[in-house]
Amino acid sequence: MPIDPKLAQSIDQVLKYLPDVIFDIQNRKDYAKNPAFAVDISRLNDFKQQLMIVKDGPMPSSSTLAGIQGTVTNTILPMIESLISANLVMANMGQLNTNRTIEPKDAIDQNVKLASLQNALQGMLPYLPKAERKLIPPRVVGGKLLFKH
Repeated sequence: MPIDPKLAQSIDQVLKYLPDVIFDIQNRKDYAKNPAFAVDISRLNDFKQQLMIVKDGPMPSSSTLAGIQGTVTNTILPMIESLISANLVMANMGQLNTNRTIEPKDAIDQNVKLASLQNALQGMLPYLPKAERKLIPPRVVGGKLLFKH
C-alpha cells in the first residue's frame, strides 16, 4: 500500500529543495572554518535518506512517520531558521566588516533556497502523524495489577 498521495507530493517538494541547500552549505567559503556546517550536512543527508525510504519503500509505520515529524520540528526547521538568521546578519554587515565570512549576495541567495525548503517542510507537516504515546490502563487479575506492555 503506497503512502498518502499528498504526503508523497510534499516529500517530493522537500526532496526538490534539499540538494540545493546541501550544495550551498558545502560550497560556502567559510565551510571549513565552521565544523557545525559538516554536522548540518550530515543531518540533512540522513533526513534526505529517510524521506527517500518512506516515499519509495513499503508503507511506513505510523511511528516512522511520527519520527520524521519529530526530526522536522525539532532538528531540521530550527537548523534552517538558524542558518537564515546567520545569513541575514552576514548580509547586513558592512563591506569592510572583518567578521563577515560570506558575501551579502551569497547570503541572500542561500536564504531564498533555505526559505523554499522551510516552506516545503512546513507544508509536509500536516500530512505526518504526531508522535503519540498510548497509555494502556492496567488490568486487575487475581487482586494484582498487571500492566500490558
